[in-house]
Amino acid sequence: MALIYLHGFSSAPNGNKGRIVRQWAEGRRIPFHAPDLNLPTFETLTVTAQVEAVEALARSLPEPPVLVGSSLGGFVATAVAQRGTPLRSMILLAPAIHFAARRMAHPAWAAYRERGEMEVFHYGQGRPLRLGPDLFRDLPRWQDDATWRIPVPTRILHGRLDEAVPVAESEAYTARNPGAILEVLEDDHGLLALPSLARLRAALEAAFPEFSS
Repeated sequence: MALIYLHGFSSAPNGNKGRIVRQWAEGRRIPFHAPDLNLPTFETLTVTAQVEAVEALARSLPEPPVLVGSSLGGFVATAVAQRGTPLRSMILLAPAIHFAARRMAHPAWAAYRERGEMEVFHYGQGRPLRLGPDLFRDLPRWQDDATWRIPVPTRILHGRLDEAVPVAESEAYTARNPGAILEVLEDDHGLLALPSLARLRAALEAAFPEFSS
């Protein structure tokens, strides 16, 4: 078995939550993978490239893995599950449910939709980077996630104060997917408050009961 961490938009595998999940896994000698999802590059980013990379990684492992997905990484995890890759379970951290549909309509992305490019601060690189038109062209194929029914056991942690992804998105996901359990936390999108990190560790222990300390 293995643990795969999927980082969010304009981020990197070694972000705060990625390091925490890595430390938890390595402390229990659980094989850990955290692919860089800035694929093919951040400028030419597409959800399709991200999903296909995670599918290939998961299918290369000897057993179905646990996916931990943060924000956009959470959406990618659900797409991988929907497309049939065998998974042990998923832990979704403020998942960007309806990522494509919201980006296609959100006012903050209006200029990007018109021009096909915008500058985005990339937290993994620590500097602004150009995002080109490839993502916008790719988004329409991922707009139908409200119709997905995913039987994979899933635990969702979502902050009540999240301004990036409304907690209502996770509530709706849980309502239409009976295998999902939602924990609403007193936190924002980062989920870095100490009680939130404690719930993350508890979710990891529940996913790997044989390695619980």
